[in-house]
This record gives sequence, C-alpha cells and structure tokens, in this order.
Amino acid sequence: MGVSRFILLLLFVGLLGWINVSEAQIVNIDKRRTRNPDKGLQGEFNLGFNFIHTTSDQKQLNSRVKLQYNDDLNTYLFSSDISFNQVGDERNLNNGGLMLKYNYWVPEKIIVAEGFLQYQYNRVKSLKHRYILGGGPRFNIADGEKFSLFLVGYTIYLNELYEYSDYERRKSLVKFSSMGSFDWQMGEAANFSHSTYYEPDYSDPADFRIWSETRFNVRISQKFNFGLFVKLEYDNTAPPEVDKLFYTVSNSFQWRF
Repeated sequence: MGVSRFILLLLFVGLLGWINVSEAQIVNIDKRRTRNPDKGLQGEFNLGFNFIHTTSDQKQLNSRVKLQYNDDLNTYLFSSDISFNQVGDERNLNNGGLMLKYNYWVPEKIIVAEGFLQYQYNRVKSLKHRYILGGGPRFNIADGEKFSLFLVGYTIYLNELYEYSDYERRKSLVKFSSMGSFDWQMGEAANFSHSTYYEPDYSDPADFRIWSETRFNVRISQKFNFGLFVKLEYDNTAPPEVDKLFYTVSNSFQWRF
C-alpha cells in the first residue's frame, strides 16, 4: 500500500468517527506506536454502543481506532479515541481525540525525528477545542525485548478555546513538552509501564500541565490475572470551576476456567 492510499484511508476512518459522534470531544492521546516491526499497514478498530432504559434513557458510545504504516525508515500513525455518555438530556461525558504522527528513524542512531498534529476536546474540563502542532527528537535509550526506555523533547504550538469567556489563559501559545516513558517485562507473568509528560509555557513557567499514566499487569496463576491502571492529569492554571487535578484508578480481576 502506498503512502497516498494510506493517508486517504486515515481521512476516511476519521470521517467515520465524526459521523458516529457529531459533537464529540477529545482526550489526551499518547504515542500509540505498536511494537510490531512488520512493514505495511497494521491497525485495530474498537466500537461499542449501549442503550439503557430505566427511569431515564442512557446512551453510551466508545470508539477507538489505531492505524499504522511502516516501511524501512518511516512510520505513519493515526489514532482516535472518542467517549460519549448521555443520561436523559444531560451529557455527563463527552470527550475524545484525533492524532496523526510521523516518525523518521535516523539510521544507526538512537534518535527518532517525530512530528504530529492533534485535536482534543473535553466537556468536563470545559475545553471546546485544542489544536496542537509539534515535533522534535525522541531518544531511544533502551529498546530491548524485556525493557525499553525513551525520552522526548517537543516544541508544540497550541490553539485552545474554553467555554469561559473571561478565562485569561492565552488562546495561542508555544510550549515545551517533555516525556519519559519505560516498559518493563518483569517476567513471563508480569509487566509494568509508566509515562509522564511535563508541558510548561516558554514565556510563563507557572503555566504548566503534567500528565502521567501507569499500568501493571500480572498473571497470578494459570487461571487468575490482575491489572491496575492509574492516570493523573494536572493543570496548574485550569479554568475557573474546573479542578486542577483529575485522576483515574481502575483495577481488574480475571478468572478463567
């Protein structure tokens, strides 16, 4: 498959996502490059819709798409993540994201050149839209089968709009975005991974965001598995009436017989 056909496929899948949720909003999306080095097109598509009727009608929609195209030195990645939940006339959750990323693997170096375009929105955070354009180097410090570690240093341009007309944060700004991430295969039965972003404003260091995600999965026995997921999002200059800190803690137990 050629690059032009791949880009057309990205646009088509993105259009399907917006048809499914005409007023969706988007969430922060991390790099979702698959570890599979095979060339060509790879991807996955997940879609879930629930309709519940009790004393009120509840509608739930979740959609996630990931497409990746690899050749010798280039990787093209498209991903989208949309969540929608409405109880009666109240939209409790309405967020999502679209991202297009390009990687160039510098031959015989640990450096990967990256560029990306991203769109976000989040009803709970009163964010109408956030457009992000950025790029920079990623340094693969370690990239083994059992342990990988990389660091990134992006310069990004943001254009964002909140629902509060008197909110004083600049609508357009240039920021520095750094991230450290590792993945540790602790053994045949356990895996631990962590990523942390830090994004300060170049001209106003007090305006910064921190985003962190941790995952732990372990196979306790042949029939019993456990998983833990922790996500933290902190915005030091969040809009009025919006919490600075958002966090998610979830765990799962699986028993097979």
